[in-house]
Amino acid sequence: MASYQVNCIDKPKASSTHEQITHIGYYESLDRPRVVISVAEAIARIEANSQAFYVSTERGKTYLTVVKPEDGGKKHLKSLTDRAGIDNLLTLEEV
Repeated sequence: MASYQVNCIDKPKASSTHEQITHIGYYESLDRPRVVISVAEAIARIEANSQAFYVSTERGKTYLTVVKPEDGGKKHLKSLTDRAGIDNLLTLEEV
């Protein structure tokens, strides 16, 4: 399974702290410019075990997981927290 480092995100409003991320960006190879895909596409790839995505942290790679809300809400991505106690995905630059 290929894995890619996520280096940017997109949200409807960049300054919003509560709106979900809609897209993630990564470099597929040195020859290919940044690839931006929807969160729905990333979730499909993770759930199909065809690709994995991670955020680089002080402790190394922190892989993204799919969160499936119990109340039937919309699936979304999350990275595990490091010492900062925040979702590392939310600290990335905007697309």
